[in-house]
Amino acid sequence: MKAGYQGTKASFSDIAIERYFGKEVEPVGNASFEDVFKSLDSGEVELAAVPIENSLIGPIVENFDLFHRYDVEIIGELSLPIEHCLVGKNTRLKEIKKVYSHPKALAQCTQFFQDHPWIESSVHFDTAGAAEEIAARSDSTLAAIGSRKTAEVYKLEVIKANLEDHRSNTTRFLFLKKKGQLLREGKCSLLFTVKHIPGVLAEVLQILAKLGLNLTQIVSRPIREKPFEYLFFIDILFTQEHDIEFVLNSLKEKTETLKLLGIYAPSK
Repeated sequence: MKAGYQGTKASFSDIAIERYFGKEVEPVGNASFEDVFKSLDSGEVELAAVPIENSLIGPIVENFDLFHRYDVEIIGELSLPIEHCLVGKNTRLKEIKKVYSHPKALAQCTQFFQDHPWIESSVHFDTAGAAEEIAARSDSTLAAIGSRKTAEVYKLEVIKANLEDHRSNTTRFLFLKKKGQLLREGKCSLLFTVKHIPGVLAEVLQILAKLGLNLTQIVSRPIREKPFEYLFFIDILFTQEHDIEFVLNSLKEKTETLKLLGIYAPSK
């Protein structure tokens, strides 16, 4: 089976796929997050992995929008500790002038750039892609931020490790497939909209409380077609004691649109 992800070999999404599925799944890199969803929708891949939130910078908001636009199902999650390394051909930090990486990785290493003001940060579409580009160039003043695996794969030196702003840096990945038969217990992810009237979101949350459902996350995203109206993504913990059809029917009474994204085993 094939699993799509954003980036190239040795990116953190690639690492997450191997960690979750093992060697039996073939990772397939894509240029953008939307390309990942498109490849799953078209059947080019059977599975996919996308980051959904990071402990330092928060939600990966573009993927919430893509869940709204594509008909996929979440089948699992993985919380992956993220260690950012400065990799390049030159081991002398003082000679590095520019560092490339994905904007999310750069945002997780702000203190490093504050402590090394002579180094310029530059956006690249992917952490591992940045390392691959550095490996192909002869300029030793250039470096990239990526995983230790990027240094191994692209034959670069680890100039400095643990660039992340905090050692607890962790990214939560979700694993996807096309819609199929749902589990009956686990973590449940829902996407919904409500009418633009006072108190309606509170009423939705009260339904969850009355049903004894533990809300573990809520994220709002602006709806592009409706200025100042919002799309809500929530995670709840679901057991066999809860009837999914009853829960959904209860929520439908207070929501304008409702989409069940999946019921899956939570990461440990």
